[in-house]
Amino acid sequence: MEELIDGGALNGKEKITELLNRRHKERELHIQAAKLERQKDAEGTEALQYFELSFEEKVKQIRNTLDGVAASDQKAQVFADCQNEIYDLQRYLSSSTFFLNEYRIKVCQNTINELGKLLDTLRNELLPKKKFGFKSKKIVKMISDKDAKDREDGGQTAEKTGASAENHIKWTFSERAGELIELRPAAVNDQTITASKLKNCLVRIEGHPGSLQFAQLDNCVVVCGPTARSIFLDDCTGCKFVVACQQLRCHRSRDCDMYLNVTSRAIIEDCGGIRVAAYNYRYEHIEEDFRQSGLDLSCNNWHTLDDFNWLSTDKPSPNWSLLEGEQTIADWDSYLQRFQQQHNLASVNH
Repeated sequence: MEELIDGGALNGKEKITELLNRRHKERELHIQAAKLERQKDAEGTEALQYFELSFEEKVKQIRNTLDGVAASDQKAQVFADCQNEIYDLQRYLSSSTFFLNEYRIKVCQNTINELGKLLDTLRNELLPKKKFGFKSKKIVKMISDKDAKDREDGGQTAEKTGASAENHIKWTFSERAGELIELRPAAVNDQTITASKLKNCLVRIEGHPGSLQFAQLDNCVVVCGPTARSIFLDDCTGCKFVVACQQLRCHRSRDCDMYLNVTSRAIIEDCGGIRVAAYNYRYEHIEEDFRQSGLDLSCNNWHTLDDFNWLSTDKPSPNWSLLEGEQTIADWDSYLQRFQQQHNLASVNH
C-alpha cells in the first residue's frame, strides 16, 4: 500500500516537474521570439535609415553634377556618367523594395524620373546634336511627308529647307531579304539610319552616322563606323552587330552577338542569348570618323550591360554573356565575304 502511494506520489511529482519544465521552455521560446522580433524591427529600421541616407546622398551628387555641367569641357562624358548613376539608383531602389512601403517607393521613383527629365533637358540644351531619337515612327512619317511635299514643290530637300541634321532620316530600309546594303560616308555622316524587316542581309556602313534604329532583323550582319548618338535595336534574332555609339538599347531580341564600343553601359530588356565583345571593326579613315563622331575611345563599357529584367546584384544575368577567345570574329573582311557568298547576296547600289 505504501509502495503504491509512494509510486503515485512520485508519478505526480514527475508530471508536475514535466509541466513546469514545459512552461519554462515555452516562456523561453516566447522571450526568444520577442527578442528576434525586436531585432528584426531594429534591423528593418536601420536598413530603412541607411537606404534613405544613401539614396538622398546619391540624388544630391547627381543634382550637383548636373548643376555644374554647363561649365564642364567634357559635357558628353558628364551626361553619360550621370545616366549610369541614375541607372544604378534605379537598381538600388528595385533591390530595396522588399522593406520599403508603397508610399516611399513611389516618392523615390518620382525622384528618379525627375532626375532623368532634368538630364534630358540639359542634354538637349547643351548638346543639341546629341539628342536620342527613339521615337522613330513619328519622325519617319514627318520626314517622309515633308520630303514628298518638297518633291512636289520642285524637289527641295529637307536640308535646304533648314531641317536639323539630327531629325533628318537619310536612309530607310524595309522588307529586304538577301541583300548587301552598303552606305558610304558622304551619304550617312550625321544622319539617322533606320531599317526594319530585314532577313539574311548584310548592312555595311562607313562614316559617322548620327543614330541607328533597327527593328525585326533576322539573321543579319550590321557593321558600322562610330555612331555619334544612339543605337536602338528591337525584335532582332540571330544577328551580329558591330557598332560604336554613345548609348545602345536593345529590346525583345534573341541570340545576337554584339561587338561594342559604347560610352554608357548598354541596356537590354526582354532579351536572351545576347553575347558581347569589344568593337574590332576596321576600315580606312576610321580614326577620323571616331574624331568626327565625338566618341571617347578611352571610355568603353562593352563588357557591362544593364539588364532591366535582372535586378539581382550578387548573380550575373542569364540573359547575356561575354564572347570568349575563339568565339569572337577577328577578321571581319573574310567573315563578311563568306556571309555574302553563303547567302548569295545581291548588291544594292545607293
